[in-house]
Amino acid sequence: MATDEALLRLLPLHKMPVLRLYGWDRPCQSIGYFQPVAEAIPDLELVRRYTGGGLVDHRKDVTYTVVLPRSHPLAQVSMAESYEALHEGVAEALVQIGLDAVLAKQADEVESSACFQKAVCYDIKVGSQKVAGAAQRRTREGMLHQGSVLLVEEAHRHALREVLAESLAEALEVDLEASPLTPEEAEKAQVLEAEKYVTKDWNLQR
Repeated sequence: MATDEALLRLLPLHKMPVLRLYGWDRPCQSIGYFQPVAEAIPDLELVRRYTGGGLVDHRKDVTYTVVLPRSHPLAQVSMAESYEALHEGVAEALVQIGLDAVLAKQADEVESSACFQKAVCYDIKVGSQKVAGAAQRRTREGMLHQGSVLLVEEAHRHALREVLAESLAEALEVDLEASPLTPEEAEKAQVLEAEKYVTKDWNLQR
């Protein structure tokens, strides 16, 4: 989470879209910026996101982040429109690995604080099950889009990681090149981690 925010904060330095694909080194959950910590899964390590949305259990998902400068077309349209465009890219990747993925046209008529228990418009479903959701935050630097794709089968998660970057690049209409964090991004992430994302004041504030 610290790396994601660092990428957003330093985006004006290069003004190029960034796609980050990553995993979790231990069982973990993330909760939304506004979410009460009481809604978290008991006894599962947690971190609070910089974006909103509901609880995400990261034990069987593929996580990705898109960071866009304010000048990018998807950062200038409504959140719903950008959400739809990015999820079209994710859905196409899921179709490529053999899953019948479609975008939800309306919200599910259920109430739940867990992200994957309730689809909203433009989330991704396979059959009746929501498999992908996301949350966004926009600042003066640009747009942060944090997404998660829940896939029970490890083979599906592996296959998705192989095709997701190309599919999202097409949705963004950009050419993406693999690269490590810059020294500035790595340093900013370390500072944010130490001062925010590992602290009780941040994670347990609500």
